[in-house]
Amino acid sequence: MSKTCLLLIFLLAIVGHCHGDKILRADRAADVFNSSTVVVDRVARQTSSSMTPSQCSFGRGHELTGCDWNLTDVESVGSIDSHVPAWQLSSGRTSYFRGGPSTDASGDQDGGYLLMDTLRGVAETIKLSSMMINATLPEGRCVVFQYAMDGPSADRLRLVLRQSQLLHQMANDTVLLMPRREVLWEGRSDSSDKWLTASVLYSHGQPHQLAFEAVVDNSVQSQRRLRGHFVLDNVDLGTWKEDENEKALNENPDTLMVDPCLGHCNFDGGFCGWSNDQDDDFDWNLGRGSLNAVTGPIAGHLSRGYAYIDSGYPRRPGDRARLLSPFMEPTDPDQPLCLRFWTHMFGNGIGMLKVVQLFGPPGSDISSKELWSLTGESSNNWHQGQITVSSNMIFRIAFEATTGRNHLGDIAIDDVSFDPGPRPSAPQAAAAPTQQNDCNFETDECGWTNAVTRENMDDIDWIRHPAENSRLQFVKDHTTYTSKGYVMSPGRSPVQRPGDRALLFSRPFNVTSGKMDMRCMTFWYLMNEPIIDPTGPSLGSLRIYTRREEAFSGLPLLGQMVAVWRLHNHQAGVWKMGRALIQQTGNYRVVIEGLWGSSRGAGSISIDDISFYEGSCSTHPNQAMPMATECNFDRDMCSWRSIANTTGVRQDTDWRLATAARRPANLPDHTFGAPSGYVYFDVFSQQNRQEVIRLVGPNMTSGGIGRPRLCLTFWFAAFGAGDTTQLRVLMMDSVGGSEKEIWMLRVVQLESTRPDWNFGQVELESDGTNVSGQEVKLVYEGRASNGGFAVDDITIYQGGCKTRPKFATPIS
Repeated sequence: MSKTCLLLIFLLAIVGHCHGDKILRADRAADVFNSSTVVVDRVARQTSSSMTPSQCSFGRGHELTGCDWNLTDVESVGSIDSHVPAWQLSSGRTSYFRGGPSTDASGDQDGGYLLMDTLRGVAETIKLSSMMINATLPEGRCVVFQYAMDGPSADRLRLVLRQSQLLHQMANDTVLLMPRREVLWEGRSDSSDKWLTASVLYSHGQPHQLAFEAVVDNSVQSQRRLRGHFVLDNVDLGTWKEDENEKALNENPDTLMVDPCLGHCNFDGGFCGWSNDQDDDFDWNLGRGSLNAVTGPIAGHLSRGYAYIDSGYPRRPGDRARLLSPFMEPTDPDQPLCLRFWTHMFGNGIGMLKVVQLFGPPGSDISSKELWSLTGESSNNWHQGQITVSSNMIFRIAFEATTGRNHLGDIAIDDVSFDPGPRPSAPQAAAAPTQQNDCNFETDECGWTNAVTRENMDDIDWIRHPAENSRLQFVKDHTTYTSKGYVMSPGRSPVQRPGDRALLFSRPFNVTSGKMDMRCMTFWYLMNEPIIDPTGPSLGSLRIYTRREEAFSGLPLLGQMVAVWRLHNHQAGVWKMGRALIQQTGNYRVVIEGLWGSSRGAGSISIDDISFYEGSCSTHPNQAMPMATECNFDRDMCSWRSIANTTGVRQDTDWRLATAARRPANLPDHTFGAPSGYVYFDVFSQQNRQEVIRLVGPNMTSGGIGRPRLCLTFWFAAFGAGDTTQLRVLMMDSVGGSEKEIWMLRVVQLESTRPDWNFGQVELESDGTNVSGQEVKLVYEGRASNGGFAVDDITIYQGGCKTRPKFATPIS
């Protein structure tokens, strides 16, 4: 046997087999891979044998194991210490020593997982490679794993397929291999060490490797080296077979299989549990390449197979074919699914493709909802579509294709998958009417509009712009994660003033009379103030409102702007996910408010990737949940009002908004450090008569089931020389008028003689109603003959708290 054949024996698992001095190449291997760049490596030997790895939980306690995963990939060690693995075995016991979450994915503190700390090196991509894996069956292989990411430098995690394909033999008996790479899955997460589960179905006809790629964002470390990490657990590379579901359903038709790759399909080896509807006009077929040069795809999206409708004879215009998914479980209220798929709609007679959601278990009265639809020819290429899917009951998804005006209308789909988490509908033109407010802002504003100038509601506009045009350096958008991607931000004017705001209005949501519309809005926000003013954070705020409208005219109803989400000032130097619950009984729009503070440094308030889905959800982050009684007094007094409690009081003695021209002792606003943006009272009586002025809030909204503990927080400042000047907080029945003092402070109790801002808080003994069920109000009562108080940033949080300052506790 020749030297060439001896060398190629080691490469047999990758390129074929040795027969004499000839090399037999894999059929159509190049069709499986798409790569924008080709890198040629000189290879002398193959060290890994072909194998099929199984599930790995990485051990427990003192018996941690890497399960033959290559913790130090040879392509990753260029900028880190090659003697120490880039990925390390760790557990919750060592989380404060090495980093990572406090438990593994199953909640076990001693359970093992794999950890990659971003501070270990400056490489942009750190790989974790499997051993060689045999070719999959046509039905494909289901890869399931759990992962978490945390820290501003943890950019994204990828799962890639790698194969070295023989390029050619050289004269000196060495062999050139061409690395081929295909991204199977990519995830970015605001998980904050919350374990998430991902599943990927793929098929490949040759021996290959899988690799996890941890992508580090070094740009955020330009000023400070910020820590971050990636963790992996319960990695399962087992084989999924279509007949397992069929067998289980035949044994017990009422049993819903929990398959990690349920609904995923690349149509290389069948329909993967999808089935043709028996009540339509014709069926979907499996294909490998069109036989018609002017319609249909010539190959699948990434591999060979795909599903398609044949629009040739005997089809007629308007014929319909529906492909039904397996029955799927209800989704988590906070974690809907993103349905991703690829479409090919090429031909003069293309009709329409729809995605429809069907609700209810087998045999029930099924209702349906259209999620996505596209019509007409869209070039001889594969295009990705996606839509958020949510349901509180068992459901199915249907791909519904309708033939067009002639027989040149083959429609194909491929690479269907369900990923956790909401995403904006894509393309925007295909979004159903209920999803038309989804937007990633890459093409346009998707119908979101600025406030009309004549309404005089705001001062500046929201502007769609490339992320690189931000006032910050190294900013990327969230959709493409490049500096060229587009975001929305409040504009800056040459005469910028603290408190200037911009309002962005959605298209209207139409609600059937007498029904409650309940949906969740998710979005990504960037609130970054890299240079903090000496007086404190002063970037501004981001708020989400709903605004009622007349049923037919589209005119706003005054006073119906209701806050559903809000955050103030600097939050992080990276994109964070926001989520707000919307509940309305009439037609409404969603309003996004961006308000600038007095920040003199570079700062950014931006939004991206807005998505809506039906159902209930919790507010994220928790501290973004607003309460009806809260107010920052940035532009008005919200629903608070000033009431004098004594007769003969002067008309100019009341609680009022501070302005740049009229404010006590030049006290700046606490929220943003602006000249205005708080309320105060200031009494000076020549008769030395103590006057009483009250600031009365709106009715508190009941907290719901039970009586949860609430904490009222606020900031206050005292001024003046009156020894009797005091501030009280009362809880008052809205109907009976009875009241109870819950917090009280006198000026003489404060050590400082300057009007500085102080923090106050007190636990509320009510969830919005008293024991009799009557609604209650909060009252700030000022008493003074020579002096006063200022109040700002009234907020209510879930959970109890201790009174601050301690000496503000009322004497019983």
